[in-house]
Amino acid sequence: MKLAWPRKGWMWKAPLAVLALFLVMTVLTARHGNKALYPATNDTVTVYILNNGFHTDIILPADEVNTRGGILAKAGQAAGDKNWLVYGWGDAGFYSGKGSSIERALDGLRALFAPNNPSVIRVWGIDTDPAVAWKAPDVLTVHMSRAGFTAMADSIEASFITQNGAPVSDKVTTPGNPFFTSNQHFSIARLCNNWTGDQLHAAGLPTTPMIDGLAPLLALDLSLRAKVR
Repeated sequence: MKLAWPRKGWMWKAPLAVLALFLVMTVLTARHGNKALYPATNDTVTVYILNNGFHTDIILPADEVNTRGGILAKAGQAAGDKNWLVYGWGDAGFYSGKGSSIERALDGLRALFAPNNPSVIRVWGIDTDPAVAWKAPDVLTVHMSRAGFTAMADSIEASFITQNGAPVSDKVTTPGNPFFTSNQHFSIARLCNNWTGDQLHAAGLPTTPMIDGLAPLLALDLSLRAKVR
């Protein structure tokens, strides 16, 4: 009995079908911004998005965070007395690890494909203005309305597990490198950069979850749809 081979042309039709599905899902999952919050018209707060090509962090002015108070400020205090506070989210195991090894690569696969992975929020600080410390495209500048900044701060705070009104330190915390437990889960369906996109969306920026999981595509999305530079 002869095997029936796929018809001619299937090798290029299948990738095109996958690409078409990806583009359709990208359009369908695109989220509109909130024009009442963004773009800002006056009384702006400048924040930065740090992008190393793989992972993104949100950099907030420490004076705004401390004036606001709350969980965000309490977590920032663990980073020391700095002018700028950097908040990032990721898998509890992989995000806190360092170096390159087979074990770390396997842990990365676990973080992507295992369900319900616990996550952490890392907070650290710098004194130098982010626009000086890093150059484009490593850092993006976002001028938010004050209402948008407040909404984003509320959203970031909602990511923390708290106890007695304070963020809970995770077991991976080391002196000068604080991590806090998060109530969210990490997987290939929601990566670290999706978390960043969610916080920016809370501030009123349009975002596209289907592509925002990859740091370069998040930067492109913010550039094209939110006019972030």
